[in-house]
Amino acid sequence: MRTVYLLENNAFGNRNKEKRETFFYAAAFDGWNKNALISRADSFQPALDDTIEYRTGESEEEKRKARRVLAATEKADPRAKAEIGKILLSGEPEKEQIAYLYLKEIFRFRAPARDKTYLPAVSAAIDVYRKIGKELEHLKGFLRFKETASGVFYAPFSPDHDVAPLLAPHFIARMQSPFILHDISRAYAVCYDGSSVREIEAAKADVSLSEDEEFFSTLWKGYFHTVAIRARTNAPVQDRLMPRRYRKFMEETLPSPSDPPPKKY
Repeated sequence: MRTVYLLENNAFGNRNKEKRETFFYAAAFDGWNKNALISRADSFQPALDDTIEYRTGESEEEKRKARRVLAATEKADPRAKAEIGKILLSGEPEKEQIAYLYLKEIFRFRAPARDKTYLPAVSAAIDVYRKIGKELEHLKGFLRFKETASGVFYAPFSPDHDVAPLLAPHFIARMQSPFILHDISRAYAVCYDGSSVREIEAAKADVSLSEDEEFFSTLWKGYFHTVAIRARTNAPVQDRLMPRRYRKFMEETLPSPSDPPPKKY
């Protein structure tokens, strides 16, 4: 029989970093000596013999247990908290369980385990961690901001992983201007007003662009398509270096009316 710890279904409320991590570490505490599984109510299909425990990540008891596990984790491996925090932002359906099994290996050795990739639990965790890191690097280059009529820079995107909170510090340091990172697929946005960052629910956005933005977007798109040499187009290489899932938000890669239909590979 398996004990399953589920974070109650509250799509936006569960985005709270403290709540998410409190739930995870407290569930790890309670499930340590059991056949346990940690997940979220919105992504789990129970078996007939599962014992389900719903959690909120908000109770004082959960916070107390989470503090104990987190303190021991940081003692065993000071880098593990950041790694696990990033894994919990992944798009993997079993991300909590992947992080939990990785945590158990850290405690088994009472030392960092990231180099022990011959262990399935470590290999799975590091694989997810690297995927998130790869997407972060892609988005630092592929994200496209548009200046709105109010002067705020707006960037819509639909990443595989929940990386908007991880991207914000990069663009704060680089742009030093108010901006919005709008994760379309998760229906929320990270907003920077020039001094602080906050997250808001945002299924859709009605954005009015500045006159300069409309002009320069048209100019940039025209330049991009003009300098392209169609005879040397190599779609497989383009797909590898600039994945298609990012292109629908990149002005320069959107097709022009005069473009021939894309080839299928």
